[in-house]
Amino acid sequence: MFGTKTTKKTAYGSNGDGSTTMATVSQNIDDLQTTLEAEQNANDATPAESHGALQNLIGKGTVIEGNVHAEGDLMVEGIVKGDVTTKTKLVCGPSALIEGNILAQHAEIAGRVHGTVKALGLLVINSSGTILGDVITKDLNVESGSTFNGRLQVGGNVTSLPIEIPKVTVAPLTPAASVFTESVFDSPAKKPSVPTVSLAKSDAEKTADQLATNLSKSALLQ
Repeated sequence: MFGTKTTKKTAYGSNGDGSTTMATVSQNIDDLQTTLEAEQNANDATPAESHGALQNLIGKGTVIEGNVHAEGDLMVEGIVKGDVTTKTKLVCGPSALIEGNILAQHAEIAGRVHGTVKALGLLVINSSGTILGDVITKDLNVESGSTFNGRLQVGGNVTSLPIEIPKVTVAPLTPAASVFTESVFDSPAKKPSVPTVSLAKSDAEKTADQLATNLSKSALLQ
C-alpha cells in the first residue's frame, strides 16, 4: 500500500508531469474540429443527394385548384383540380380525387382519378381505385374490384409518349341586360290600340241622309 509509486500516463499526455498535456489537448481539439466539420459537410450534402426520399402530403379535406409539381414522393388524400407531376412516386389515397393528368415515376391509385395516368415504371391500381381516362405505363398491377375506363398501353418506351393535356375553352358569361331586353317593370303598361274601320256608304244611304237633313231644316223654318 505504501510501496514504491509508479508514474502513470494521463489521458492527455505521455507522462504525468504536464510537459505534453497541453499539446495533446490542443491536438485532440483539432482532431475533433476536423471530425465535426466532416460530419457537417456530410449532413449538408445529404438533402441534395436524397431528394427522392422527401415526402409531400396533401391531406384529407384539402382542395387545391391548380397544377402540383413535386421533387420527391407525393401522397394525396384530398382533392386536386389540376395536373399532378412527381419525379418519384405518387400515392393517391382512398379519399383522394384528382381531376387532371398524372405523370410519375411510379404510381399507386387507391382513390379516384379523372384524367390520363402515365407512370414510367410501375402503376398499381388498388381495389378501391377508379381511373376514368387513359393509362400509359411500363408495368401494371391491377387488383380485383378496381375500376378502369379508358385506353390502356403497357410496356414499350413510355418516356417517348407525352401526355396530352386537353385545353378547355369557357365561353364568356352573357350580361344579364342583354338576356332580359324588355321587362314589364322597365316601362308603363300600354293600352292596346283599337284599329279604326271606315265603312263606305251606298248611294241610297247618302240620299236618305240628305232627305233627313232637308226635313229637319223645313221643320225649323215652320
